[in-house]
Amino acid sequence: MTTTHVDFNSFKVDKHALAQQTENGLLLSAEKNLRSSFLPTKPLTSCVTMPKTFRLPLCIHMTVHMPQPALHLLLGEGHLSFGTQSDNRSISDIVEPDRKPKHFNNHTDLAKDNEITVLYGLKFMQIIVNGETRYFSKREKYMRSDIFADMNKAGFELKIGTDKFAELMIKNMTVEEYDVEPDAVPINNEIDETRLYFIRKGVKAGFEECISLLAPALQAEIIKADQFLLSEKELKIKRKIEGDQLGCKITYISSVHGFSYSLRINEHLMSHSYWWYMVSNYKYEGKFMGRKNDLTNSVLKRVYELSPEIAERLVSYYGKCTGCSQSCAVKTVYELNGKKFVSCHGSMHMNMNLQTFSDFRFMLDVQKDML
Repeated sequence: MTTTHVDFNSFKVDKHALAQQTENGLLLSAEKNLRSSFLPTKPLTSCVTMPKTFRLPLCIHMTVHMPQPALHLLLGEGHLSFGTQSDNRSISDIVEPDRKPKHFNNHTDLAKDNEITVLYGLKFMQIIVNGETRYFSKREKYMRSDIFADMNKAGFELKIGTDKFAELMIKNMTVEEYDVEPDAVPINNEIDETRLYFIRKGVKAGFEECISLLAPALQAEIIKADQFLLSEKELKIKRKIEGDQLGCKITYISSVHGFSYSLRINEHLMSHSYWWYMVSNYKYEGKFMGRKNDLTNSVLKRVYELSPEIAERLVSYYGKCTGCSQSCAVKTVYELNGKKFVSCHGSMHMNMNLQTFSDFRFMLDVQKDML
């Protein structure tokens, strides 16, 4: 058996990854989302890569603290994702991945260290989080693939990635390569089903109940946003709540002005997004798909005059176009300081980082004055 104690200083850092060696471990973040790039033809540009390759059977063990998830572990052509909110593709095969839904219970604790162990055997695969088996299989595609032997002989590349604006601390990491097939770790728990984000039908919960499982600091920021949006009567915003704290969507819509803000909450996880929404019941710019209003360019320009730092962060929140379709009808071009950027649907996507809430309120203040 060969054991590799990972030296974080040896990692190759891709251009959109942010990695910093600290006394507690490797602090990892990213400037670009990784999950939208899990396509064979798309190179991964927001990862750190180990300098050596590994052969199965092997065991990966990590101690990770992730107050702002998520963690993506990539081996060969496949990946595992931990701590993601709405992810029905949290696992893919290391030899022959596809885009079909496949997932496991990848829940992590945001308040403490998480012990993650992944066993890639020749005849079984096992994922263990904090001593609890979350996935066990003897029917992975790589186990019966005709090309596995050659790929294993060459060795599999190992990468680690995270989501844009995430905060991930990898405290230690080891990789053990076995000479013979190891035993699986005894399973002492019932393997729970995946916790995917969904809104239960017929469930009606209040605002406070929907946010009740989030961290207190997050709850405070959401309450500030809620009070701001509902207090500005001239914006004519209506609030809609669907589901409960297990799966909730809170939407604020200004149909008069044409913008929408929404929060998606799943127990202790949440994300929020904003856009000048698209409509399809009238002709706009020569086609039947457009927006009633869109002040993005003028708002960004004004924000930049007041605070260049906030303006640059706001631009980074926009979901970037990945060129997934030649005939895309929602590709949206915006501009700041003479630099154009192409956004998917023209929408901003923000995570649980508290900075995103204060930036969003700053932007709304500017927008309110313009309206």
